[in-house]
Amino acid sequence: MATQGREIRIKDASSVKMRLEEEICSLISEVQDFNMSTIERIEIPTALEFYRYVAANRPVIISLPPTATTLHEPSSDRLAPSSQDQQWAWPAFTKWTNEYLSETLADKQITVACTPNGWADAVVDDKYFAMPCEKKMTFKEFLEGMPTRVHNREKSSNHADLEASMETLDINASEHRVDPYQEVRYIQLQNGNLMTEYEELLEDVPSAIPFANEALGKTPDAVNFWYGDERSTTSLHKDHYENMYAVVAGRKIFTLIPPTEQFCLHEKQYIAATYVDTQDPTSNAGNTSLSPSSSRYTLEPMDPITYTKWIALNPSHEPREELFEKYPRFHMCQPFRVELNPGELLYLPAMWYHQVEQEPDHEGKCIAVNWWYDMGFEGDRFATATFMSNLVQLVDHIGESSE
Repeated sequence: MATQGREIRIKDASSVKMRLEEEICSLISEVQDFNMSTIERIEIPTALEFYRYVAANRPVIISLPPTATTLHEPSSDRLAPSSQDQQWAWPAFTKWTNEYLSETLADKQITVACTPNGWADAVVDDKYFAMPCEKKMTFKEFLEGMPTRVHNREKSSNHADLEASMETLDINASEHRVDPYQEVRYIQLQNGNLMTEYEELLEDVPSAIPFANEALGKTPDAVNFWYGDERSTTSLHKDHYENMYAVVAGRKIFTLIPPTEQFCLHEKQYIAATYVDTQDPTSNAGNTSLSPSSSRYTLEPMDPITYTKWIALNPSHEPREELFEKYPRFHMCQPFRVELNPGELLYLPAMWYHQVEQEPDHEGKCIAVNWWYDMGFEGDRFATATFMSNLVQLVDHIGESSE
């Protein structure tokens, strides 16, 4: 125990706060000392091998067979594939071009998250939790609003301007720059959207991950389809799902932080608000005083006012000194940075914090599919995480006036 052999004397609220912070910091350091310093990469595991990572609450990257991403390409001299190669060679790896997706989804209406800066579900102005404007459109219409979709990736002047405007990583969502095209589109509906809006694509990816089914003793609650470009970032958050995440095209960059480091993240309550497109004749844009500078979008708080607990900091921000100055507890944090490419599968344990950035392929697209398995609430993992959350909240409020 961190307090073993030490007498605890508490005289006032500030002393209580200091001692609790010391004990939380001691816990964080101890967990860091006794756990991995890198994320392992392994080949396809058995259910038992995979369960060892689940039991340890430890992320792992699983590399699919080398032929997985190319097996469905036409070839006259390829050797007969093994049964395992066939199992993991998802047609999506070779079929999911922009042309194929447009033709397959045709005139079907899909849900697209739209923001002025590429940060949906993120903190703005250190005050608002901004949710995206959700629009219905066809997939072809969605692509028409993706300015980074350059067939041969030649750098047009517009594309160069875009990259220059987005190259600075901001310290938090309140400083995210307005996109020069005024709108960033991202397919991120979740809640099983592959089974609803994209059921035409179901035959191209598995409905579940076999070794995960066996190890977890269940099938996925939801399978989700994601499509965006380098302008979209998913801000730091956690989910109560065991997450199996596969990249189909492009690259995803994950920043991973374990639940024990929640104290480092300065999580707070923010006013929930939604982006509204002022150029949409069907919208009813309200309080334009909340609109980001030069943006076609305005932020409208929920009515009645509601609050969402979220994290404002951007763990990718450079220089680090600026980040530590604004969020001093973050200096104790030891994030893991993971790059995930086509043919790789990330196991992201439930309640791990993660921020996700992306890099597109030659068509300007980044596509991923993930399988959400409901976490087990038995044992002490959920209860311990809840206790830590409550303790951090208590520490943050010690010494505040009750008036």
